[in-house]
This record gives sequence, C-alpha cells and structure tokens, in this order.
Amino acid sequence: MAESTEQPATEADAATATGDATDTASRPQPDLLPIALKDLAIVLAALSLWAAADTWYLVTGLWLAQVVVIADAILVGLLLTALAHEWGHYAGALTAKAETRLITPARFSLFRFRFAYDDNSTEQFHWMTYGGHIAHWVITLLIFIALPMDSLGRIALIGAMVGFIAFATFFEYHIVKDTWAGADPGQRLSEVTRRDFQHAGVVGALVGLFVIAGLA
Repeated sequence: MAESTEQPATEADAATATGDATDTASRPQPDLLPIALKDLAIVLAALSLWAAADTWYLVTGLWLAQVVVIADAILVGLLLTALAHEWGHYAGALTAKAETRLITPARFSLFRFRFAYDDNSTEQFHWMTYGGHIAHWVITLLIFIALPMDSLGRIALIGAMVGFIAFATFFEYHIVKDTWAGADPGQRLSEVTRRDFQHAGVVGALVGLFVIAGLA
C-alpha cells in the first residue's frame, strides 16, 4: 500500500492516506534496513505475545486465557498479513523497476513507500499490486504449515490472515480489473470511497469467520 506523490495511496489504504506528499518528498529518503528491522521486531514481538497467550490457555484451560488468545490471534494475524502485503507491494515495484521512494512510517501507518503513478506504467502498477498478494499468501501458508490447527487460538490466527487476504483481494480486484481495461491507476484509486472499504471489510470478516468455523 504505497503512498503516491500525486494520488491518495495504493489499493487498500487509498481513502485514509494523510500527510503532505510535497513535504515528504523534500526530505532525505530513509535507509531500508532500519525500517525492515523495525518491522521484523514488531512481527516477532507480536508473535511472542500471541504464543504466550496460546501457551497460557493450553496449560490452564482458563476462559480468560481463551478470550485473550483469540483477541491476540486476530490482531496478530491481521498485522502479519498487512505488513507482508505492504512489503510485497514494495518488492513488486522494485522488480518492475518502478519509480518508488521509501518513507518513514508515521505512528501506526502501514505505508512504507510512495509509488509515483505519473512516472510509472500500468504494467509496473500491476507488478506492484501482485507483489502484495504473493507476499500475503506466502506468509499465510508458512504459518499454516508450521502450526498444527489443534487450538482455537491457532485457528483464529489463520482465520484472521485469510480474512485479510479476502479483504485485500475483494478490494483490489475491481481496481486491477479496471486498469486492465485501460483505466489510469492513479485516477482509479482517487475514486475509492469509504463504502468500498466497508464492503471489503465485511467480505474479509465473513471469510475469516468461515475459515475459523471450518477448521474448529
């Protein structure tokens, strides 16, 4: 989900992008390694908290532990796939040799780079978009393979991850479809509304619940 120097943002965050693009462009570009290491630390910390809650429930069987581990699983699952999605976007943009610029994440923002829509082709936009989808599927499959689905906390983790995938896929499908038909990516993203996010959120939530129910 890259920010643009001309348009609000890429697919999943287009309607919520904030900040002054001109001001950001005037600052020195941050180094990649500190941003990547910070995200890695966030992921490891989140997984550790979830694993502690999962162990707490498996050892004690307390209902409170069950509530905590499910809540942790949902938050951590969304965080893992969202970060993978964003870094996948960036990797896709780099693979396509697109004009991009790293940015320092603001507070809880998932933005990690800007994608210059006016300086990049539709094909480069597609590379950037598909990179996000490849990355979130890879991390989800790795977690699914690594964890036995023998507790509700683990099932909820996978359910949240698949729910995010459904959200991103539903939201971005219409944008990619229109750009394949000839629409300008930056212009198409500027037309995104809050209702588009809401519809995608409902789809993601329903798919996540369906996965949890199917695995439980």
